Amino acid sequence: MPFYYQMPEGPAGARIASGLLRLREKLAEVPVRTREETLLLATWNIREFDSAKYGRRTDDAFFFLAEVVSHFDLIAIQEVRSDLSALERLRRQLGYWWKYLVTDVTVGTRGNRERMAFLFDGRKVRFGGLAGEVVLPPVTVTAPDGSRVVKPVDQLYRTPYLAAFEAGWFKFILSTVHILYGGSAAELPERV
Repeated sequence: MPFYYQMPEGPAGARIASGLLRLREKLAEVPVRTREETLLLATWNIREFDSAKYGRRTDDAFFFLAEVVSHFDLIAIQEVRSDLSALERLRRQLGYWWKYLVTDVTVGTRGNRERMAFLFDGRKVRFGGLAGEVVLPPVTVTAPDGSRVVKPVDQLYRTPYLAAFEAGWFKFILSTVHILYGGSAAELPERV
């Protein structure tokens, strides 16, 4: 459960508390977290977390974000901004035992200065020592004259991120990716 001692007093605190109770009712559909029997994973695209483009998250929003996250053991989060202050604020709200791993900032227009993150409850989940981003290797082709040419390939705008974790005896690797959406069409019509 998140640290709600940080909740403001007065009408603002009452509003947040009321909202948290309603949110908990909805979150009752999520299986109950246990220390030994469950491992609850989630993925969440927290849009522009946190940038001025759509307005900064309110203080209230961080209580609600922490409530949702606290129902899981490990969460892959997409669209974390280059400034990690929002992720750090969320982590503090959850408790000092929550940890995170993040990617480098993805540069370029299509990268949108984003990161991806894994946020996890360090009492149950441990980092397994491996983290990386998927980068496509160059391709070697044979030229008409028979010589071999190494050609770079187009990289993904937002490279998939993977990390190894351990929970008790269970060791696993997770990958998260944030696909660039848009109006592109399949190369082959039959692949729709």
